[in-house]
Amino acid sequence: MTVSRRSFVATIGATVGAGATGILAAPLISWRGHEDLIAQQGTPAAAEPHAERLLASLPGMIRLDSNENPNGPGPRALDAIAHRMGLSNRYPVKESDDLLHAVAAVRGVKPENVLLGCGSGELLRAAVYGFTSSSLALAEPEPTFEAPGNFAKFLSRAVNAPPVDAKLATDLDTLSDASRNAGLVYFCNPNNPTATVHTASDVTAFVERVMRASPDAVVLVDEAYHEYVANPDYATAIPIALANPRVVVTRTFSKVFGMAGLRVGYAVGQPATLKKMSPWLLGSNVNQVALAGAAATVADKAHVAAEVRRNADARAFTRHFFETEGYAVHGAEANFMMIDIRRDAKAFKLECAKHKVAIGRRFPSLPTYARVSIGTMPEMKKAVAVFRTVLATQVSSSSH
Repeated sequence: MTVSRRSFVATIGATVGAGATGILAAPLISWRGHEDLIAQQGTPAAAEPHAERLLASLPGMIRLDSNENPNGPGPRALDAIAHRMGLSNRYPVKESDDLLHAVAAVRGVKPENVLLGCGSGELLRAAVYGFTSSSLALAEPEPTFEAPGNFAKFLSRAVNAPPVDAKLATDLDTLSDASRNAGLVYFCNPNNPTATVHTASDVTAFVERVMRASPDAVVLVDEAYHEYVANPDYATAIPIALANPRVVVTRTFSKVFGMAGLRVGYAVGQPATLKKMSPWLLGSNVNQVALAGAAATVADKAHVAAEVRRNADARAFTRHFFETEGYAVHGAEANFMMIDIRRDAKAFKLECAKHKVAIGRRFPSLPTYARVSIGTMPEMKKAVAVFRTVLATQVSSSSH
């Protein structure tokens, strides 16, 4: 049986009216699972996340799958975007400089210490290009955000990936050991997908160990979820990056600022370090409206505080549910958490989708852990009811 992407989309779209059960009765899932459907198409593994996002974006779905901000951009960003639309026919020039200066002012650095990217994803790719080679590997924990590792493998560069520890925290000792033949060490803090975080003193000591272990390694600290951290001992690594030419910090407007669909991020480091990344970036890589929205919101402390508060409340509610039901949550220092549901995470994900709740993809190294992004409080109340039903149903089914 041959299924094209067009017919795949048409099939899932046609079943929306039949309700969520109808969605999953379609070839998308009931035909041996949508992963098998992707395999039948002969498409690369990268197509699977796309298929899952298609499912998550169906009408009526509660979208807890991609660590997005459910509230979207703030009023300042939306107003700036609306006013900038008239310049959408022009390539941005001064507008890029405006955002560089705005970011620099907020972060207490100089504009030359900032490098803009089409989301932080473009910057991570540039770092893999700029700091790894056929003889210099990428070192990262397993699991972590997959984009750097996937791109390194695409370039046929070695990837050293020691596992996280028993509480899902990045094992900094094994990661520093893995940096010995590395050109780039990717350190996501808080880590995606585990939502665990390391303190400022942990990060400082880790960087020092890497500096001693590997004379060539650059440490990239990905702080995509920085604003959501509640641990008082946590702090940004930007001061380390300003002092050390072998450290870079990346940030994004995709999370707390609610601009995931606009694609804008930035790196902070010494100019000579950023210069090794910049050749791998596209020209005019951040579009006009994204530049406007980001420049208007980067200093909006009230918006950030409100988003952090909303996330913290819904996160605490969700964590309380799982822990009260007896499921382990080792970390929740972001806008998502991973829960040991003590059963196959893929089956749990697909069953939740039947009830119109989309959660995160399965991570092969943690097959019984489900990643749940945090939505609005009303969304999380609906989602928790679904989780309760699905967990009870799966336990009942497995007992027969």
